[in-house]
Amino acid sequence: MKPKMTIILAFLLSLWSIEMIAQDRDYSLFSKSEKLELQSLEAKIEEEAKSELKNTVKTINTQLEENEISEEEADKLKKEAAENSAKNIEELQNVLYIWAKYQKRNKGEINFDDFDKQTEIEFLRKLGFDREYTFSIDYESKDEDDSEKSKKPLKERDLPYSPRTDGSVFWSLSFNNAVKDGEGFDDTPFKFAGSRSFEIGYEWSTRVFKESNFLRFNYGFSFQFNGLKPKNNSILVENGEQTDLVQSEIELDKSKFRMDNLIIPLHLQFGTSKTTVLDNGNKRFTDHDFKVGIGGFVGVNLLNTQKIKYSEDGENFKERRRDDYNTNDLLYGLSTYIGWEDFSVFAQYNVNPIFKDNAVDLNNFQIGMRITL
Repeated sequence: MKPKMTIILAFLLSLWSIEMIAQDRDYSLFSKSEKLELQSLEAKIEEEAKSELKNTVKTINTQLEENEISEEEADKLKKEAAENSAKNIEELQNVLYIWAKYQKRNKGEINFDDFDKQTEIEFLRKLGFDREYTFSIDYESKDEDDSEKSKKPLKERDLPYSPRTDGSVFWSLSFNNAVKDGEGFDDTPFKFAGSRSFEIGYEWSTRVFKESNFLRFNYGFSFQFNGLKPKNNSILVENGEQTDLVQSEIELDKSKFRMDNLIIPLHLQFGTSKTTVLDNGNKRFTDHDFKVGIGGFVGVNLLNTQKIKYSEDGENFKERRRDDYNTNDLLYGLSTYIGWEDFSVFAQYNVNPIFKDNAVDLNNFQIGMRITL
């Protein structure tokens, strides 16, 4: 027989035995309204027990998914939880029945509002029950404000803290360009609208402090494809150890230089998130809503390609030239971003110049958007 079916049968069998015991209770001692009130409370005891059992099973499933326990241990714990839940129902309903008889016999009437958690505990002690009950009876009206219910702590007592580290795929699109050393963006030799960058990668995010999710350390890797479109019908030409932008002798339909890089981004991320404190004191954190990141990156240049398109004598030509172009192999720079949930805008600046020994340094920069999946 499957373990799940065994658990269900164990719980149903225990409930059946409770029903048999309930049939032996003498409700003729009570008025019609008292009997209805008593049976209503008994139903609430059963409802609360089932809800607690559901949470317990959920906790056991979480432990199983996180490989904290084996499947055999999980099945055993679920079966024990089902039997314990049914036993709790039986004993608490008996306590309620005995208390109601005591009230009726000594006071002539029953004030069910007096049967609170403290009364329950005192009766259990008098009857010799040492069991620790993990649920209490809700005596409030079912019309109770939902906002008040949401303030009650969660019952998943055995849930651990939120994982310190998680990961996700991200991609970005941005305007890509380069500025000359000591000059502004207006003096760039590359077209602003036509020069773009695409990036895709994977990033891990680690909570720095155990008790707070305000600060996280983000790190990962990505493949970055940076395109630059020269102005004024120009192309890149290697001139010994330097690489110069030279105006082409023929009219070009397209001139584009692309650098393919492997990047390792490193950021400290500050953000806001919601914290839930469980009954056992453990905390569960949501992902950052509003977030700000500051940091930088290191990387290596993998490949450089220059694409040229032109027409001559009525014929269209395409050239793809792959070379070193005297670019720096090692990349490093600064970056920052600001965002909300999975969307952010970012800026990145390469501290190292694109080309090694040019008379005037060109430094790459990007401004764009990033999406986390």
